[in-house]
Amino acid sequence: MIKSENRLRKNKHFKYLYKHGETKTYKALMMTFLPTKLKDIKVGFSVSKKIGKSVVRNKIKRRLRESFVSLLKNIKPNYNFIFTAKQGIQDLDFHEIRQNMLEILKKYGLYIENN
Repeated sequence: MIKSENRLRKNKHFKYLYKHGETKTYKALMMTFLPTKLKDIKVGFSVSKKIGKSVVRNKIKRRLRESFVSLLKNIKPNYNFIFTAKQGIQDLDFHEIRQNMLEILKKYGLYIENN
């Protein structure tokens, strides 16, 4: 579970991040990120009503949160993230969603490999 100090909750924070952040896409996942001065990583998740009904959307958000938690210790600090689900993510299982998230973080240099 993501700690409350690591979550984006307010609409104004989401709007600020969408406006000033950099957006990248990888398969069924879109990531918006912005460097900050704070040491903590903050993250939010967004799933559109186009993806499915509430049961499906909540299932996807749970999978996105757990994927992020499993990768959290290796993500670069001082960033805020929003992960947005794209059409087709409802067909992926947990491991495929986690792999998509890992690939997008690696692709843009936000994931630190432990050797």
